[in-house]
Amino acid sequence: MLRINKLFIPLKLRYARRVLPSQGVRILDIGCGNNSCTITKRWLPGSHYSGADIQRYNNSDADLASMDEFYLLGIDGSGYDAIPTRSFDLILIHHVLEHMPNPAPIIALLCSKLKPGGHIWIAFPSLRSLSLPSGHGTLQFCDDDTHVYLPDVREVSNVLLANDIKILHAGRSRDIPRTLIGAALLPWALVKKLTTGKMSEGLWHILGFEDHVFGQRKQSAVSSAH
Repeated sequence: MLRINKLFIPLKLRYARRVLPSQGVRILDIGCGNNSCTITKRWLPGSHYSGADIQRYNNSDADLASMDEFYLLGIDGSGYDAIPTRSFDLILIHHVLEHMPNPAPIIALLCSKLKPGGHIWIAFPSLRSLSLPSGHGTLQFCDDDTHVYLPDVREVSNVLLANDIKILHAGRSRDIPRTLIGAALLPWALVKKLTTGKMSEGLWHILGFEDHVFGQRKQSAVSSAH
């Protein structure tokens, strides 16, 4: 994943880079594993990166060293109070909601961490993921035993709307480079399915595994989140 994300900007950062300044962006990344800091700073150089997670998952020493702050969160929803309010230009919540039994209050709380005019990206498995074949890594929603909740674009959008967020884009995540990669991998994935019972990785975008919501906090926002 790190190699692909070095070649092609991740979708979550592509939307953000179109609307954010080139320098001095303050980012809060909820669920900051999988080398996310290194990838983010590659595409948004000069940004101030704050990671937050329940553990230091799949990050190298270099990843951890490049974080400007790290907030340790509890699986019970604790730890968010340590994150300053009205402080971030961009909040990333990338494939985190599906691991929470009740994510709506957390989404509402995180809205208060955005500066007025700040942006928020939330991505999660789609309803389509329930009918996809099982895959190495995760392709069918239940491939991952830690998936306990299936978010919905309308539900997530309604929480954001109730907390002074204007929805800029929502729906299926579409990424041309990664879709083309998935198309090239598909014949091999079908062979893999026949021989191992599971599809290979790299098929999320071509098969529609992911949905997203991208929004902006209103300039006059006074969040009702507590």
